Amino acid sequence: MLSLQKKWSESFWDDCVTSTSIQRDEKYSNSVGIMKISVLLLVIIFLIVQAGYSQNFSAGQVLDAETGDPIPYVNIGITKRMAGTVSDENGVFRLKYNSEGDLITISAIGYEIHEITVRDLLNDDSIYMTPTMYEIEEIIVEERALGGIKNLGYKLDNRGESVGFGSTQLGTEIGGLIEIDRETIIYQAFFTVNRTTDEELLFRVNLYEFENGESKRNLIPENVLVAAPEEPGTFSVNLTKYNIVTEKDVMLSLEWVKAVSLEQDEIQGLAFRADKTRRNPNAYFRSTSHAPMLSMEQFIKYNLGFYLAVRQVR
Repeated sequence: MLSLQKKWSESFWDDCVTSTSIQRDEKYSNSVGIMKISVLLLVIIFLIVQAGYSQNFSAGQVLDAETGDPIPYVNIGITKRMAGTVSDENGVFRLKYNSEGDLITISAIGYEIHEITVRDLLNDDSIYMTPTMYEIEEIIVEERALGGIKNLGYKLDNRGESVGFGSTQLGTEIGGLIEIDRETIIYQAFFTVNRTTDEELLFRVNLYEFENGESKRNLIPENVLVAAPEEPGTFSVNLTKYNIVTEKDVMLSLEWVKAVSLEQDEIQGLAFRADKTRRNPNAYFRSTSHAPMLSMEQFIKYNLGFYLAVRQVR
């Protein structure tokens, strides 16, 4: 997988420069000009990349194999083509493809991963996914062994830098790596926003185990959806009911799953607080569903203003 990440990094980052838009805060620089130039360059880059692919589309609906009910917000991606999307609340999706032989990977929380070719989808646009038991390794922690509630990650008080989604594909994701060195109970997730948007957007909160440079299973057993905030500042998501206990590093992320009042091929303006660092930056990015989660370190060294409220074993 590390070699796959390197291949993606070379083709995606080197050819596209970056698909994450970054602007310095207005208080410290002439951000209006920078923002206009950044957005213009990003649009041009995206059009150039897309021009290299055929503009063929396939469509389908993802359904539960046992009940026949639609499955909402499913990740659908053609990994080697860097193309992906997310189904809507009715399991319906539309996906760009280049060849009928392209392999599509389909995943949803609580279901087995499913793979079909574009040709299969064109022949039958109904995809049935099999439910699976969501198993989490049990870790028993005694109350008396726990310390008080504290924050892990980066709680950034200064407005500083801004990092936003640059990809125009649903399933794009931005995340912060949070290091954990002992048994930890996770209660709440926090995300600090520097710039909001007028568009109505919907995001999924993900919390992945992170090992050997890769995001693994999602520790949240169901879709946790949040709307884009109306004002800058920090918003929180309560995770207490999931009883999440881990002793491994985690990746806390937000994934763009729906544009309520925005065309999918436009760019949303939401940007998150970040801080420059010279070592061990924690900011990561995924371009779309089933693309690898890549570190931004090669191009920008930022810590992202995402953090967790936890208790840890003393």
